[in-house]
Amino acid sequence: MNWIPDEQKTAQQWLMAAVAGDFASAWAASDLLRQMRIDYSRRERWCRPLWDGSSMDDRNVLIRCWRGLGDAIQFLRYAPLVRLRANSLTVEAPQALLPLFQTIHGIDRLIELDHNDTETKDYVEIESTELPYVFRTTLDTIPCTIPYLDTPQEFPQVREKQLTVGLCWCGGSYDLRRSIRLAHLEPLSGSSKLSFFQLQRGAALQEIAKSPIVFQNPEERSMDLCRTASLIKSLDIIVTVDTMVAHLAGALGKKVLLLLHADADWRWLRDREDSPWYPSIRLLRQSQAEDWKPVVTRLVELLTALEKP
Repeated sequence: MNWIPDEQKTAQQWLMAAVAGDFASAWAASDLLRQMRIDYSRRERWCRPLWDGSSMDDRNVLIRCWRGLGDAIQFLRYAPLVRLRANSLTVEAPQALLPLFQTIHGIDRLIELDHNDTETKDYVEIESTELPYVFRTTLDTIPCTIPYLDTPQEFPQVREKQLTVGLCWCGGSYDLRRSIRLAHLEPLSGSSKLSFFQLQRGAALQEIAKSPIVFQNPEERSMDLCRTASLIKSLDIIVTVDTMVAHLAGALGKKVLLLLHADADWRWLRDREDSPWYPSIRLLRQSQAEDWKPVVTRLVELLTALEKP
């Protein structure tokens, strides 16, 4: 990203305020950035702001989900609030998310990302991650009625005598610090109380072959997020790194143990084990960068102390 000096300084002020939970100061920094009238046209769209400050009252609103799947899941919780003020609400999102977003209250129309099917309406356009800014959200006003999405259809449910645990240990390539090797989670294999299901996709699935952790679904490869969501719903607890699975499980209201690296994303704040975004998520953080051992030790303690519901 080609920062200009004032932009970089203000963006850093935004980040410092956001991770501290001082959202009022973060939105003030966002105001300054908008007032700079920076030309973002040559930048990747995932790092471009979209909202121009226009009121959504009695207007047709278009929310575009330009960033990650997890970002879209997290911030589409605002859809009902937008619809209370807007004339209509259209959401443009990746195709994989559309069936899940059909279950979110307040959305009038869903269209697939990049299909350019927005007709000729005069929209107020907002990127999904801008919604907390649009609503001037504070820690006390985060909309956290959980669950706020569901699966449009149900798949066969998991039934096990042991505590069922969904595991996702690797995120995307955007920030490799978020991921953990499956080998680091091997201490989990020593418990006879736990039955494991993998929620992993991509190259990291190859790690299963050499792991002592026995998965009940080692061959599962489906990219259908409705199927994934249904599996998550049927499990007792989800263990995951900071990736889409965390947001999907949190939005579904499932218990989650979220493994975070030492310099985690702003949305997880600092120095706390809970998340105001997802009441059912518990945060397990590295105290030192790249050192997952204490995190895994704590994870084993928490899981072995749980009883089958």
